Amino acid sequence: MWKVGTSIDKYEHDEVVIRRRVALADSYAALPHCPSPAFWQCIASANTPLELLVRCLRDNNVCKDENIRQHILQIIVQRTQIINEYWENNVLKRLALSADERFALMCDLCADLYEHMLRALLDSRRLFWEENFLHSLCFERKHVYRSFMMREGRWRNEHVAKGDRVPRALVMRLDQPIAQDGDRPYMLDLEDEHAQMMLQAIDASDLLRLVLHLPAHLKTVVLLLYWEGRSEKDIAQTLGVSDRTVRNRMQKALKILRDFLINQTEDE
Repeated sequence: MWKVGTSIDKYEHDEVVIRRRVALADSYAALPHCPSPAFWQCIASANTPLELLVRCLRDNNVCKDENIRQHILQIIVQRTQIINEYWENNVLKRLALSADERFALMCDLCADLYEHMLRALLDSRRLFWEENFLHSLCFERKHVYRSFMMREGRWRNEHVAKGDRVPRALVMRLDQPIAQDGDRPYMLDLEDEHAQMMLQAIDASDLLRLVLHLPAHLKTVVLLLYWEGRSEKDIAQTLGVSDRTVRNRMQKALKILRDFLINQTEDE
């Protein structure tokens, strides 16, 4: 005997899921041969479910051709661009930010979202993207937003431990000269005691030796930042890359150095 509101609802839900899976399977089987013109016309249609695009993306025959994969990914990004931009505006509109800060945060949040979304789409183990794309995207947004806000020092959940990273907006303000009445502007000289203690524990020559063994693209960023005292934006302009790329390379370099030092300490 069915329990009202529980078993019946679950049964009906399962029926809906099964019908949806069957419909998607039939639609996928009816797709024209890849990569015929008819196939691309069908894939580019706004009426084609995004779940079919994900399944095409993960098809064994498609995976062998990088150009086809990139084209399908481009179509998915184009079809989700408007709803993702609406989401970014909505989640950031409550923050008290200047126009420049809001735009910078939106760009970084957008980059994080698409990076995680594309990784999920290419991961054949995450099957739910083939069954309910928008539901999966919703959950991906929540995870991306939370990690992004924690990284930027803006997460307000008191039950979540806050990171030690200084928000980029505050770091940028430290680069600005301070003007006093009747005096010339001067730069604020700050010392990170925690960083100093870490560096003093390692001989400078040994540290430089470790840095010089890093991959070239990581080594360049570390030397410019710590040995030449260049700013993140200056390094990005010098190397012809984005600020985000500089930060990512710095994080990778520090992880390599940290792992090496930890292993070295354990060996001793």
